[in-house]
Amino acid sequence: MMLAEWLKPCLQQVQTLKKGNALSHALLITGADGVGQESLAHEMVKDLMCESDQGIACGVCHSCELMNAETHPDYRVLDGENGTIKVDQVRSLVQKISQKPQVGKSKITLITHAEEMNVNAANALLKALEEPAENTFFILTTSQSKSLLPTIRSRCLLVSIPTPSLSDVQAWLSQLPEHSELQNLFWLTTQPFRLLSLQQQGKVSLYADLPSKLVELLQGRMSVSDVLKGVDTSNIEDYTNGLGAILHQCILHSAGGNLESALQEVYPILISRISIQGLMVRYTALQQLKEDLQKTNLNPIMQLTYELNQW
Repeated sequence: MMLAEWLKPCLQQVQTLKKGNALSHALLITGADGVGQESLAHEMVKDLMCESDQGIACGVCHSCELMNAETHPDYRVLDGENGTIKVDQVRSLVQKISQKPQVGKSKITLITHAEEMNVNAANALLKALEEPAENTFFILTTSQSKSLLPTIRSRCLLVSIPTPSLSDVQAWLSQLPEHSELQNLFWLTTQPFRLLSLQQQGKVSLYADLPSKLVELLQGRMSVSDVLKGVDTSNIEDYTNGLGAILHQCILHSAGGNLESALQEVYPILISRISIQGLMVRYTALQQLKEDLQKTNLNPIMQLTYELNQW
């Protein structure tokens, strides 16, 4: 898939610095959640791994061939998306990249969702950034740059991704299969790579069905247990996120904001049943429920059932 238009200026910035031999050994790619940090990082890695002196990857050198085959021995990734990045992971990585490159000129470490590093891991990385091995690059991605140590941020070249316009997102989504289904989820998010992630995880229908299920529930044609059929610990967060997004969009609309077509039917029913003030109360309760479910051993289905019974 082609690189998204709003990512290209950032990539060109790094390509120019590489060509001029003026690139920092550490890059921090930041932006709103879901705007494409990881997609941009992978394109940058390809360019930096290339053995040519040009800014853009040549595609034909041995390093480029290995990158295309996803088998380059000098490229390593730490992904914090699914949990904390721990100190032993960083130390092991730093030890490996202290050696000479096995192929070509460069060694690259990509740390995605870098805000997930615990304190010890961040300090171990900081030491590596302060004393970088020759021909070594660190690329970090985050949507929460303020969560990183200021000393880490200060040692990185900041690559800030702009938030794309709605028309940019629509144009990008049009390249994807079943793109119309994703555009129907704009009430949930307009961040393109978050929508893509939902599609890849097979969760589009889970979210897409929520507004109509809620209408059925509020009109007495469906029970709470039917609405929550299929909910378990693996997807309880998706349901609470979806319900919270519906309430949030309805609150915004009550204050004059636009309302996505998928919520046109549910909004007047919610307003008539629980009022604008009730929307805010229920939204606050859902956010609290999300926090409680992460910290305690509460029965998630029972808790969400209780919450929906208040609607």
